[in-house]
Amino acid sequence: MLRNTRTNVISVALLLGVALFIALPLEWKQWTPEFVQNAKLHLGLDLAGGTQLDFRISEEEIDEQLKNVQLKIAAMEAQGGNGEELYNLRTQQQILLEQKRNLIEAIRTVLERRMNALGVSEASITPSYVGNEKHLLAECPGIIDPDTCIDTVGKTIQLEFKEEHTESTEAFEAEVHTRIANAEKRLNESGETLAVIGQDLGDELGIFYQEERAFFKNELADSLQPMWTRTPASGVRRIEGFVVGENRKADGELFQENIPGIFLAEVMRARTQTGRLVNDAPTAFTILSNREPNTQYRERHDVPVNEDLHTAVSATLRSMQPGELHVAKTDNGTAHLLFLRQFIPAQDAANISHILVAYTDALNAKAGVTRTKEEAFDKIQRLKQELAEGADFATLARRESDGPSRAQGGNLGRITRNELVRTFANVAFSLPSGAMSDIVETPFGFHIIKANAPIEATDEVVSYDELIVRGEDAEDRANGFIAQMQAGDITQLEEQIRLQYVFFSLVPTWWKDTALDGKHFRTASVTVDPTTNIPVVEIQFDSEGAELFQELTRNNIGRSIAIFVGGQLISAPVVQEEIAGGTAIITGSNNFEEARTLARDLNTGAIPAPIHLTGIHTVEATLGAEALRAAMVAGLIGFCILALYMLLVYRLLGAVAIAALSCYIILLFAIIKLPLFLFSSQNIVLTLAGIAGIILSIGMAVDANVLIFERLKEELRKGKFLSTAIEISFKKSWTAIWDSNFTTLLTCLILFFIGTSIIRGFAITLGLGILLSLFTAVTITRWILRWTVNAFPSIHDHPHRYFGIKQS
Repeated sequence: MLRNTRTNVISVALLLGVALFIALPLEWKQWTPEFVQNAKLHLGLDLAGGTQLDFRISEEEIDEQLKNVQLKIAAMEAQGGNGEELYNLRTQQQILLEQKRNLIEAIRTVLERRMNALGVSEASITPSYVGNEKHLLAECPGIIDPDTCIDTVGKTIQLEFKEEHTESTEAFEAEVHTRIANAEKRLNESGETLAVIGQDLGDELGIFYQEERAFFKNELADSLQPMWTRTPASGVRRIEGFVVGENRKADGELFQENIPGIFLAEVMRARTQTGRLVNDAPTAFTILSNREPNTQYRERHDVPVNEDLHTAVSATLRSMQPGELHVAKTDNGTAHLLFLRQFIPAQDAANISHILVAYTDALNAKAGVTRTKEEAFDKIQRLKQELAEGADFATLARRESDGPSRAQGGNLGRITRNELVRTFANVAFSLPSGAMSDIVETPFGFHIIKANAPIEATDEVVSYDELIVRGEDAEDRANGFIAQMQAGDITQLEEQIRLQYVFFSLVPTWWKDTALDGKHFRTASVTVDPTTNIPVVEIQFDSEGAELFQELTRNNIGRSIAIFVGGQLISAPVVQEEIAGGTAIITGSNNFEEARTLARDLNTGAIPAPIHLTGIHTVEATLGAEALRAAMVAGLIGFCILALYMLLVYRLLGAVAIAALSCYIILLFAIIKLPLFLFSSQNIVLTLAGIAGIILSIGMAVDANVLIFERLKEELRKGKFLSTAIEISFKKSWTAIWDSNFTTLLTCLILFFIGTSIIRGFAITLGLGILLSLFTAVTITRWILRWTVNAFPSIHDHPHRYFGIKQS
């Protein structure tokens, strides 16, 4: 028994050690394995702040299509039809039924991909049911602008087929100017605002709408600088210019380019002064020197470190990396707040000359060099002989050298090892002063090198900015300035203007719209190419779509057709030939998983089930942080009160319960941080309701200990031995503990299946806590209690004193 108890306690200790590393904050476990560092709490909307969007999924269109297909099948069967058309209808029926079954998951996948593109790392999308309606609750933690979420996440999920832009720039420009003319007509004649026009046109290819926002002068594109002097009364102005944007190649690769175009821009609020955060040290030093007494700003470039720098300043600069801020204090009490731009360490430098003889294939050989490598070697040997016979090195170099230093008599001046190719440097830096080398070969040709002077070390050279702070508390003030800069507390007044604009690109985007879209699409399925045995995706269109697809492929042989789902490019296959009949094969999938993913995306884009935004809920980040802090404080206070009560009433047993409860909390937080117990990539999202469930489960965990301890006291009062009383108390308490926890678990299941997302969060954490508390309150408590009474024999002699039992 003692050996088993010791083994159990060691096992629990190891388990808790792993769980503790997972539960600890990231900054305390930088040295742990990657999966431990990646484990983190995923906070819900009410704790992190953000936006929740409620989308209703409309099934009317898919039900209507299913009904029409079923009627066509019934009609054909009544007429005795059994041909290919009936087979296609039945296939379409099965596909529509499959789409209806997987409707929520398919749309959830598309929304999740959009939210990932938005940069939402803790996003969650939860299905919800209101009567017969199907809803998806999309939570975007950290994004409190609902328009940003709606524009990115709430777009219609549509399947689109697009072709490469092949029209001439002139034809495209003419079309763009027509669009601009129509927009200006709407502004001038219809009285519409630029915002309305921008919202209408912003989703079209080649048009970008910038909603109203504030700009500092240096944030404005060069083309929009004329707007700086305008006012809201000036109205909309047309400006020709360009923007820096992204374009997409045929293979989907993005690249940046200057895109010429035309702006329709409007000032919404004239220039006003506002505080702007200062991010660069030199500007911050300038502001501080003008604002703070006993400070002076100096900008220093290419200063020899040993020239006139104080030893404390030079030592600090040597220890810094470019971009760092440090404080150096001198003997007279002055503090130097230093920002390092560049530090060039000391290195050997040689004053050398050389004669170069190049040849045709040598690196950087001039166009006039026509000699072969053999001829070049013969020439360098002849020059070497002339030097040996007393010829002047500089004169010979001016006459015969092919190097750029020919006009200087071959003199390269003072040069460091890093500026030379390795072979040349090894020879040059090994020569004593006045000596000449043998023939040296490098990629540039053949050389003769001469050392003009002894090798000397260069000075350390530094470029930096410094804010000199004087006074008794100079060092503390300088460190305080660093803290202000790091906290973003240094600002300067700058003018700011609010404007909006619509940009019309004069360069064709890579893809352009076609008449073929999801309403002409029937299905996509995975099959195997019988020739290559490689998985391919077969797509089918209806009769109208077949004609459009045939025309599209006929006009784009040898070019790509892009397939977009919900505005995102998912494939761009190359057309090999004109395709008739409404059926096509997409190759290029490396395995069945890739082919299935492509088919699923295509079918998702063709699902006739639009989503409609029915609700928006926004929580400010500050409110979320305050709610999290309040919940944590409440949990901590509750734990302390509970621990104090257990110690007062049950003494040593109370300490055992607290130890088991601590194990429970560590294990629970570790499990919550891991992706659904390592069996899924989905994470538990912690909400306020979830924290409430955790706190309640803590109380229920102690409730099990209370039942066990009261039974233990009762057995001891009957005169049972301590070891026997412990085993009996756990055995007789188990039925009551299980019954109470089972009913609560049953309630959690009911809440999970019929409740909203908030209630589900409460049910999940409470249910998880109950299951875990059964392990800690029963199993771990028993192991700890066994080990305690075996390790301390005196407890057997006076159990009443240790367990708080009143003797009769």
